[in-house]
Formats: sequence, C-alpha cells, structure tokens
Amino acid sequence: MIDNAKNTGLTPERTARLIASLIALTGMVFLFLERVLSAVLVMASDGVKLGLTRYNNFTGQFAAQNFAEDKKLLGLLKEVQSILPTAESALTIFMIVAIVLLVIAAIGFALPRQTVHVLVALKLLKWQSGEVVEGAGASFREVIEKVGNIPLKKLAIPCAVILAIVIGTVIVRSCHEGVLQASVDSALEDLKQNTSAYIDAQKAYFGKNKVIGGPKALQLPDSASTDYFDYKITATKFVATSKVQLENCPAGTKWSVFSNTKGLFDKELTLYRKPPQDTACVKLLLEFKNLGRK
Repeated sequence: MIDNAKNTGLTPERTARLIASLIALTGMVFLFLERVLSAVLVMASDGVKLGLTRYNNFTGQFAAQNFAEDKKLLGLLKEVQSILPTAESALTIFMIVAIVLLVIAAIGFALPRQTVHVLVALKLLKWQSGEVVEGAGASFREVIEKVGNIPLKKLAIPCAVILAIVIGTVIVRSCHEGVLQASVDSALEDLKQNTSAYIDAQKAYFGKNKVIGGPKALQLPDSASTDYFDYKITATKFVATSKVQLENCPAGTKWSVFSNTKGLFDKELTLYRKPPQDTACVKLLLEFKNLGRK
C-alpha cells in the first residue's frame, strides 16, 4: 500500500526505491548462490572427469572388474556424473534469475514513478487514499510518459520478458559451449591415458622378456570401449577409433601405435605413433607423437 503523504512516510518514490532495494538484495543472493554452485560444480566436474578417465583406461577397467572398492567408487562417480546436468541447469537458472532481478531493481531506482504505476497496474500495490501528490508541475496520477502512443507502463513487462529471454539465451549458449569444450578435453585425456597405458605396458614387458607382447601378455583387454573411443590391441598394434566428433575431427578417426623391434642380437623396442591424416584431428593432440617418451 502506498502512502500518499506529501513529504513524510513512504511516498511513491520511496516505496519504489524500497521495493527495488529488496529486489536487488534478492538478486545478489541468487548471484552469490550461483557463484558458490559454480565453484562446487567445477570441482565436482573435474573430480568426476579424472575419476572416469582413470577407470576408462585398461588398468582402470581391470581394477573395476576385480576389486570391490574400485567397483563401488566407479558406481559413485557415475551417479555424480548423472547429477551434473541438473546442477548445470540450476546454475543457469540462478544466473538468469539474478540478472533479471538486478535489471528490474535498476529500473526501479532509475524510474521510481513509472515503477509504482506498473506495480499498481499489476495490483501488487494500491493507493491508500484519493489524495494526489504533486510533482514537477504535473499530477503524479496523470498518465505517465508515453513511447509513441503506448503508455510506458504497458511496455515494461514485455520489455522485461524480452530482456530476460535475450540474457537467458546468451547464458545458455555460453554454458553449452563450455560443456562441449569440456567433452573434447575429456575425450583427449581419455585417449592420452589409454595410449600411454599401452606404451608403458609394452615397454615394461619388452624390458623383461625382450619380445613384443600381445594383449594377454600385457595383461590388457584386446578391446575396450569408453564414451569417446573404441580401443583394440593386436599382437603388435594399438588402435583408438573415435566414436564421436571432436570439434572438426570426425567420428571414426584412428590413432595408432605400432610396436616393432630392431637389431639382431641386441634388440630394441621401437614404437611408431601414427596420428590421423586429418590436420583438424592432429591439431587436437599435437603431443600424440611424444606420448610415452621420457
């Protein structure tokens, strides 16, 4: 209820600014919650990514299949992973709500008279009495400033809705791009982990037996699949085939490691790392040719 006293109490302008202050405070609370949730989400996402990458390689899969603690931990990681999209949606909603509330508060501070008229039109406030507050040579009850032939108060709500949609679209797009980049980073980490696991196992086996080991000798599965790659090990070769498109690198692209020996009496292990021919794929993981080198 608006007190129409001329100089004391809650005048319409003061009422509008008080309401704007409360809205701004609420917006800052949502913004604070969004920042806290964002920090927690980053830590949770990194932890899940590292954990799943660990269990997506050959040694991790072996541990998950044979040790109860690793199996339980893998299940927990997958549960957290399933919750992350919901948390990301909540993060976006908190940001949109915070921005919309702060924009509304800014309008309330800048245009207190028009804000009061909007609140009265929405029946959120009502006049306490029939008195009129004079101001700047015009009655406060007179029709407010117009845009064209449309009263400004009638434009307030659609403008706020349009502004909220635009802001929401920008935020959602930004979050979507961030998720895509995180997926690419996870896929490349997956590839590096599994390739390095094969190279390290092959080096260790050759150092002990002076022969190249197949998957059984290396104690690695002859085939495995993760969210991003299908892996296959033969007697002398490791092949990773992408299951999804990674930026401009198409699905079905292959990264390979060939194992061979050289020398007749003093044999040495040679590992030939072959990246894809597509330059877009090569750029994603320039260090592929140096994996496993010390």
